[in-house]
Amino acid sequence: MWMKWLPWRYVVSRVAKSQGFLDPLTLMARLRQFAQPSEVAEPVELLRAGAVFHARGLINSRAIQHNLDWVWPYWAERQFDPLDDSFVPRAFSITHVNLTHRNWTAVGQPDCDWLPIVDPRGLVTPLFDGWSLDAWIVPTDAEPLLPSRRKEGDQWLRFDEHNLHVETRVADDHSMLESIVEMVWDDDQPVCQLRIHGQSRSPGWLVVSLRPTNPEGVAFIHRIDRDDERTTLTVDETATVHLDRPPERLMFSEYRRGDVYERVLSVAGHRQLPTQTAPRSVKCEVGLATAAAMYRLDDLPDYPTSGNNHTDVVVRVPLVNSARAEPTTQHHAFAHHRRATTWQTALADTCRIVTPDDRINELYEGAVRSLLLHSPDDCYPGPYTYKRFWFRDAAFLVHGLLTMGASERAARVIERFPLRQKASGYFHSQEGEWDSNGQVLWI
Repeated sequence: MWMKWLPWRYVVSRVAKSQGFLDPLTLMARLRQFAQPSEVAEPVELLRAGAVFHARGLINSRAIQHNLDWVWPYWAERQFDPLDDSFVPRAFSITHVNLTHRNWTAVGQPDCDWLPIVDPRGLVTPLFDGWSLDAWIVPTDAEPLLPSRRKEGDQWLRFDEHNLHVETRVADDHSMLESIVEMVWDDDQPVCQLRIHGQSRSPGWLVVSLRPTNPEGVAFIHRIDRDDERTTLTVDETATVHLDRPPERLMFSEYRRGDVYERVLSVAGHRQLPTQTAPRSVKCEVGLATAAAMYRLDDLPDYPTSGNNHTDVVVRVPLVNSARAEPTTQHHAFAHHRRATTWQTALADTCRIVTPDDRINELYEGAVRSLLLHSPDDCYPGPYTYKRFWFRDAAFLVHGLLTMGASERAARVIERFPLRQKASGYFHSQEGEWDSNGQVLWI
């Protein structure tokens, strides 16, 4: 109640001007004047989302720009390289954001809100807006194979009636790295599973690294703990990463000591002799803690490839034990019911198309599965940055569901529309969404 009579607007404006900043209230008012003439102004959600987006960009400008020797995600490695076609001059940019490679891919199960994402070089972000897992090959007598620094790579979205996964393959003249990312059910609980295969023409290491980054930039990690068996890492006392077997070397680092990648190079090059037992944990006040699990590439003469030194690792991340809420839960007051629907059941009523062009068939089947993934209860147009409900998006997504024969799923989405309807009859998902009523009437 006191907020109504306290002159907080005057205080905010006065403080901002005294420090040499623009008046934020005047600036917001000016921005909203550009809205479509209507009874409502520009959607505040867009301004809020943009502020969060560029707040991360401001952190990126400090973390990435001054630490280019770290291993960063694919978009940053290319966008920050002056010799790359994706280079973006940034001298006068107050924020550094991903402008060039916004093409990550989601994996998941029907009717499940959790959607891990994979970037173009296989970087896996299991939890919404969280940290990531990366894999490298570090030979003892050749250049390391770091997927995010390779301009060439192959990636496929594979699917059948039973599951969907993203397969990534990156190689150079000496080494090859393959990964398969999928979501699986474990006792009716969703788990992000990463299967990694690495091989090299010479002895070396397959490295699985915990990274404080994702396809949008920095994603803070303040603490990493390990268990006694060195097969489970706990991130910030909430999420866990399970390795299928103990690594030969397990190393931690924090911001002041640099990227753990430098320690990996020391081990691979025998520049120092690490201890067998890693510390129990690492803490980083900055939020850039890193970890690396190193697996020796075994020399097997009977292995049927040109690279005899190889190994395989399986990494699993349970998704329900994370304290990080999904955006649908954050933005709406109602809960989402999780159902362990199989792909076979979800696809049963959908329209099938068979043409002489295999590429067209593949694109259609991929689009069908994408719509199924993004409509667990509500529907939304993306698995990450744009994972939020708008009527203007829902209308077209529901139209797609109806077109492909998923009428029951479309009805389930429409049945939730009244939850966002005001007493006046106005459908309202985001403040300032002036076209929502027209979209609802259209569908």
